[in-house]
Amino acid sequence: MAKVTFSSEVVWTGEGVRSVAHIRDKQVVIDEPPALGGDDLGPNPVELILAALGGCLNVLLASFAKLHGVELRGARVKVEGDLDPDGFTEKNPNVRPGFLEIRYHIELDSPSAPERIQALLDHVQRVCPVKDTLKGVPVVAKEAARA
Repeated sequence: MAKVTFSSEVVWTGEGVRSVAHIRDKQVVIDEPPALGGDDLGPNPVELILAALGGCLNVLLASFAKLHGVELRGARVKVEGDLDPDGFTEKNPNVRPGFLEIRYHIELDSPSAPERIQALLDHVQRVCPVKDTLKGVPVVAKEAARA
């Protein structure tokens, strides 16, 4: 299969720190809680990363359950990550600006055999594009343009 390119355009609204991401024909409001200068009208960028990981794992669980002979009645992924604001505010040069660790826990509701469920879980965790991306991928900034 040929490479597929996904894209998003994110535009600052001019109000506080709020932006709107335009993805295909969808819009996602990105904001911060008041403690971080926002109006709390949407998830913040790092919360969206966590949601993307949980969402990706759920999509794959639903997509590959039949392949593994698993009857899937329900799936939930709880995701959390630790971030030290001293990193992105540059208060401490020894602290990275991004997540220090991300953890997730998958809960499945299925009457299927444990070995089939484990095979599904192993498969999904091995091929999850978001999980793989979080392991490290080059992020290239193109030259900034002025309007």
